[in-house]
Amino acid sequence: MTKLSRIAMFSLAAFTAVSAAEAAPKAETPVEQPLVKAVRDKLAGLTYYGVFDILQYEVKDNGTVELSGYAFRDSLKKEAEDAVAKIPGVKQVVNRIEDLPWGVQDDEIRAKVYLTIYRDTSLSRYGTSTDQALTNGVGYGPGRFSPFGVPGIGNPLFPGFNPAGDYGIHILVTNGEVILMGDVDNVGDKNLAAIKARSVFPVKKVFNELTVKGRKPEVPEPEARPTKRGVVTTAE
Repeated sequence: MTKLSRIAMFSLAAFTAVSAAEAAPKAETPVEQPLVKAVRDKLAGLTYYGVFDILQYEVKDNGTVELSGYAFRDSLKKEAEDAVAKIPGVKQVVNRIEDLPWGVQDDEIRAKVYLTIYRDTSLSRYGTSTDQALTNGVGYGPGRFSPFGVPGIGNPLFPGFNPAGDYGIHILVTNGEVILMGDVDNVGDKNLAAIKARSVFPVKKVFNELTVKGRKPEVPEPEARPTKRGVVTTAE
């Protein structure tokens, strides 16, 4: 990973995340172009697009679509490119999606941060209906729930676990550091998600890139960002 950027022109943080321009006051909001909507819907419909991935895209006037973001599941990068290339009106796809590293510690962090955020009664609504049901105790049953598995959604501590669906908070992990990206309802939820992630051991650092619906994304101060090869870069 060269550097974890903020949202590109458009992002699928929660399948409905918007660009900086779209997050402006309503009077300044541009009309969504048909091709932009088609790309967004196609990427949002990918079967295995999950909570540990983030897909971003930019649609240019000449029909070129530039894909970016980070994929935890190896095949997602190619699946996204193939899906977008089939959209009528798309002339070319430039695929800059980067693969996230796999590792025992990073996988452990993914699982723990996921459970910490999506089993919180306030934050579970940013997950799927299954997450909300499990948070409310539906489906556990006597003796069925343990730290090694969550009934109804698979084993979060199993390598490669990446629940797919309409997730509002995406969890990117590399070299023990966590980046939260997505679209939440208010500042309180944004801060709570970061607090939850920071409470997880052995997380080294948390970068809170969540945006609040209806507000312009904040421009972060330059800071060191994690990379998948252990080299630290500085945000522009």
